[in-house]
Formats: sequence, C-alpha cells, structure tokens
Amino acid sequence: MTLCMCKRELQIKALELQKELKKSNIDISFDNNSFRDYLVKISISEKGVLIGQLLLYYKPTKKTYLLKKQIKNSEIDSLIDSIWNKLNGLETYSAESGIYEAFVDGSYISGVTGYGIVIYLGDEIKAKLSGTIPNTQFRQFEGELKSVIETLKWCSSNNVKKIRINYDYHGIEKFATGQWKAGNAVSTEYTNFLHNVQTEIEWRHIKSHTGNIKNDKADFLAKQAAIKQQQHTERP
Repeated sequence: MTLCMCKRELQIKALELQKELKKSNIDISFDNNSFRDYLVKISISEKGVLIGQLLLYYKPTKKTYLLKKQIKNSEIDSLIDSIWNKLNGLETYSAESGIYEAFVDGSYISGVTGYGIVIYLGDEIKAKLSGTIPNTQFRQFEGELKSVIETLKWCSSNNVKKIRINYDYHGIEKFATGQWKAGNAVSTEYTNFLHNVQTEIEWRHIKSHTGNIKNDKADFLAKQAAIKQQQHTERP
C-alpha cells in the first residue's frame, strides 16, 4: 500500500464532500488505494454509472485544498462547484438578493501587467472585464488594485447598489479599510477612488489556487490580457 502523508486531512475533506453530494443522489467513492502523498483520487457515479473523477489535493504548508474535476456532465460539474464552495465557506449570494459578486485578479507576465474581473448576479455572469496597464513599475500589485477600480466603475455605470468583491490579494481590502496605509502612487490613487464610491462594498478573501472556479476565471482573464498585449508588442 502506498503511504500517504496527508491521508487524514484528505479523508476528512473527501467524506464531507461525499456527505453533501449524497443529498443530490451523486455518489463518490475512494479506498485506501486511492491515496497518494497530498492527493486522493475520487470516482463519481450517478445511479450506479461512473460519470467522472475528482482529484483532491492538500497543501500542508498553507493548509489549503484544491479540487480538480474530470466530468463531462456540465450540470453535475456546476453542482460540485456549488457544494465545494459551501464546504469552504464561499457560497455566493442568490440573484434574488440583488447583491452582485465580483471576482477580481491581477497578473504580471513578461513585462506586462493585466487585470481580470468576472461579475455575477446569482450564477449568471453579468460582465467580464479585462485590460492591461501601461506602467509596469508595480507589476501584479497594480493589476490587483486596478481590477477593483474597474469593477466599481462598472457598478456606477450599471446602478449597482451593493457588491461583494472576492479577492486573493490581501491589500485589496486592507488598503480600503485603512489597515494598511497607502505608501505609493498606486495605493494612494486606489484609496482616494474608494472614498468617492457610492456602491456599498462587502469584502471577502479567497485563497488563490484552491479550485474556486469563479476566482480562476478572473485569474485567466488577467493572464490572457497580459499575454495578448505582450504578443501584440512583440509583433514586427
């Protein structure tokens, strides 16, 4: 039998997922042979028919989990996303609440800074925004803060009363709340902009690279914007 250094942590999380999926008549299974160091392979079935596989990873240094899905059924894929977010305390507001959700990110790739934003009302995507920043002195840091500024500009244009901003860079909230003091032109511009915002903001931190599909979409948009700009610049 292969020794798994993190079997206990993986087993606890897998059993939590199993219990929640069972409520929707989705079965998952794993045994002692499913475990590897930092990983457990999980089979998914519906009405006795195998429909896919999950790969559940654990990172002990950060005490975080990452879930990767190999499923062709889009409805079950979305269901697992919803349950996974619930287990990790990352449920999103319903459309009926009227509260929007924004997932924001920044990226710096080969001399280009990009930002990415996905805005939801319930499970419906209302906007995808992305772009690049001419000044790359502050690299990803500026992309992170720019993503919030552009989100709130969109809110103003679309008469959004309240939005929850989901982020993975702590400074997004800490500069906004005054826990961190602005010490350069970028953070000063950011805090000054927020002082004049009319939209009510709720902040929520999401650990990066933990399998939150909505956060991953924002990350993808930021990287894609940076790569496209880099390719455009390199053309003769």
